Amino acid sequence: MRKTINYLIIALFFCLAFVSCGKKQVYEKTVIFPNQTWERIENGKDVKFEKINIKSKEDAYDINISFRHKPTINVDEISFILRIISPSGMKKESIHTLKLKDREGKKYIGKVLGEEIDIKEPIKQYFFFPEVGEYTIVISNYCKKYEVSGLSDIGMEIVKSDLDYEIEK
Repeated sequence: MRKTINYLIIALFFCLAFVSCGKKQVYEKTVIFPNQTWERIENGKDVKFEKINIKSKEDAYDINISFRHKPTINVDEISFILRIISPSGMKKESIHTLKLKDREGKKYIGKVLGEEIDIKEPIKQYFFFPEVGEYTIVISNYCKKYEVSGLSDIGMEIVKSDLDYEIEK
């Protein structure tokens, strides 16, 4: 009986060790495009991710963006503006381009999920939020075409960075 309890304690210890080693997710949300179209002008150009609760400005974070699209998408890359709005209203803005195809422009990058392709890329790594509180992140279509058709959804994930050393701020 005592031997069994010792094995259970050891197994529990290893389970807790593996759970604590993973990245700590802070936020995750996916926005679905009902017509599989992301417009560049007017109402449909902005996608808002709201109520992102940041509890520590001392921690570094990774911001990942994912796109799920059909093979019939009308662009080879997606350009977008990323706006990070702090609780006090301060805004940081940056422009990003995510390539959907390989260097030769023939095959799509990402995981094939049936008739859709899912691509996930880090947009900001080791990013420090300047304030504690609820943030809003807005992603705006910045592609050259009037609309991106064949795009099913866009997702955002924010996780604490895996740092094995200290970064000076």
